[in-house]
Amino acid sequence: MMAYRHVPSEPNPVAQRIPVPSPAADQVLVKILAAGVCHSDIGILDPGSALNQAVPKSTFTLGHEGAGTIVALGSSVASTHPSLTVGTYVALWCAKPCALPTCAACTAGLQNLCGTTRMADGLHGLGLEGTWAEYIAVQASSAIPVPAGPARVPPGAVCSATDAALSPYHALKTCCGVRAGHTVLCVGLGGLGLNAVGIAKRVLGAARVVGCDTRASAFADARAAGADDVVGPEDLLGFIAAEKLAVDVAIDFVGTQATFDMCFAAIRPGGTIHLTGLGANELAYRPLSMMTKDLTLKTSFWGTRTELAEVLQAIADGLLTPKVASRPMSQCLEVLDELRAGKVQARITLVPDAVVNE
Repeated sequence: MMAYRHVPSEPNPVAQRIPVPSPAADQVLVKILAAGVCHSDIGILDPGSALNQAVPKSTFTLGHEGAGTIVALGSSVASTHPSLTVGTYVALWCAKPCALPTCAACTAGLQNLCGTTRMADGLHGLGLEGTWAEYIAVQASSAIPVPAGPARVPPGAVCSATDAALSPYHALKTCCGVRAGHTVLCVGLGGLGLNAVGIAKRVLGAARVVGCDTRASAFADARAAGADDVVGPEDLLGFIAAEKLAVDVAIDFVGTQATFDMCFAAIRPGGTIHLTGLGANELAYRPLSMMTKDLTLKTSFWGTRTELAEVLQAIADGLLTPKVASRPMSQCLEVLDELRAGKVQARITLVPDAVVNE
C-alpha cells in the first residue's frame, strides 16, 4: 500500500510503498476513508519545534486522525469487542494506552494521558504507524463505532471529530467546565477554533461566544459555526469594554505570546485561560498579575475515548458540523504548504487515492 511517512532527515513526508499490516490478536485492520492534516504534522516535520524533538528518530507513517471501515479482526476481537465486525464504520482514537490498574491516568479515565501514550510506543502518527496510508492496524479499543452511516456523518466529519473537535471538546467541557450562562472567547478560528465555537454554543450551551482572528475571511465561518460576535485582535478589548462583557473562559488556539497576552487582558477576574495552541515553544507570564486577577491557567492534551463518542453523537444529532474539505492523499505536500502559509480556512482531510478512484 502507499503511505506518506516521516523520515527524520526529510523536511516533508516521503511516499513509500509498505506492506498492508496484519492485525494482532487484539487489533482491527481499518481501511482508511479519510485522514486529517493537523498543525502538529507540521511540528513533527520542523526540526526546530518541540514536537519534532519529542517524536522518535525513526521512520513512521504520519497522521493521527482517521475514519474508515473495519476489514479484518484480530483473533480475540470478536469475544472482547462484539460490537466491532467487518464493515463497522469507525472513528480512530489514535492511541495505545496501557489500561493497567497501576496506571494513574488510565484508572482516572484519562487514557489520553497514559504514561505509554507517548510518541514512540503510544500514539499513531507520532511514533506508531499513522493514518496517512490506505490501511492501519489499531487496538480494537481505539476503533470507536460511528452512531450513523457515512451518508449522515461523512468520513471527513468523523475524521475531524478525532482531534479537531475532540481536543476543544475536552478543553471546554472537561477542563474549563463551560456551561449555560458562560461567555467564551475563542482566539484563532482555524479547524479547532471553529469547532470550539460550535461546541461552546450549540453543544455546551454557552450564553455568548466571541470569536477572534486576524483573518476577516474566517468571520463568516465563525458566525455560521455559532459565534455571536467575531472581531479582529485590534478591536477585541475595545469590543469587550463597550459590550461590558465578563469573559468566563478564554481559549487560545494559536499559542503565541501575543495571543496569550490578549487572552490575559480579556479574561474577567476569576476566569479561566486555556492554552491549546502550540505556536511558541515558550511563553512568559507574570505570576503576580495572574494572582491578582485570581485566574486559572489550564492546558490539556487531546481527549478520551468516551469524549470522542460524545463528539460523534453531537455530529450525528446535528449539533456540531465540522467544516471540512477533502483532497487526494497524494496531495499531502501541497496541503502542508497551504497550512504553513495560513491559507487553510478550516480542516483538510486526505482521502487515499485508491478510495478516490473507486
